Amino acid sequence: MNIPWIRHSILARRWLDRLRYDAPDFAARAFTERRHWPPYSLRAFVGGAEKFDEVGPWFLTEFRNLGLFHFGVRILDIGCGCGRLAYALAADEALRELQIEYTGMDVDRASIRWCRRNISPRNPRFTFYHADCRNASYNPRGAMAAVDYRFPHADASFELILLTSLCTHILEPELRHYIEEIARLLAPGGVVYATFFLYETPEEIAAGIHRHGIAFPFVQGNFAMSCEEYPANAVAYSEAFVRALIQQAGLRVIEPARYGVQDVLLLTRPE
Repeated sequence: MNIPWIRHSILARRWLDRLRYDAPDFAARAFTERRHWPPYSLRAFVGGAEKFDEVGPWFLTEFRNLGLFHFGVRILDIGCGCGRLAYALAADEALRELQIEYTGMDVDRASIRWCRRNISPRNPRFTFYHADCRNASYNPRGAMAAVDYRFPHADASFELILLTSLCTHILEPELRHYIEEIARLLAPGGVVYATFFLYETPEEIAAGIHRHGIAFPFVQGNFAMSCEEYPANAVAYSEAFVRALIQQAGLRVIEPARYGVQDVLLLTRPE
């Protein structure tokens, strides 16, 4: 068995996780009041398999503190995964009263299937759909290139667009396209919450930035990769380059940027 290949191939790791962990994980969830959790293989796919009930509430508090929720806000969550954020939002009683409208999209069909079966019944205002876009790490057999994908929504359809741990897994052509699309989809005065691995110089990111906890030794122009064989596993970007793309798309950054394990940029479309 080619152990390095298994370690770096996300889909191969998921296949092994299904065989080894999903059955005992099902039993463990049944006895620990965690029946609402997705299977281990789906949780591990988005990281933090044992922290499903921690990540969503953390973001919920973050968004509240930033004042991103209001009555009837229309939310698009790009790269929603198996719903660790969506579940927390759907289960929150205060957000139910605000009647938020949530749409989750992901390239992983299994995650979308789980969200439709387990989250939408809890809150019918939460809908999910699969985008069959190719991604070398997450959906290598997708029907179309991500750069050719047009989101099935009219212009200015959303007041809040979430890209948490998405821009950290796409390469430069896809990043350009996604920023153009979110600029089209964002309503005037709306907000985009996007996370990145950002750096100032190629030398800085190649050496590794402590706050990220990941090394990016493979630098190519405006971005750097943690793994050359599976480039979408983790991708870092020059902050100057990202800011230029944002400006070109007609958006602006709400300062200041917030730096951490993943770096946060809040974007808006001026009214």
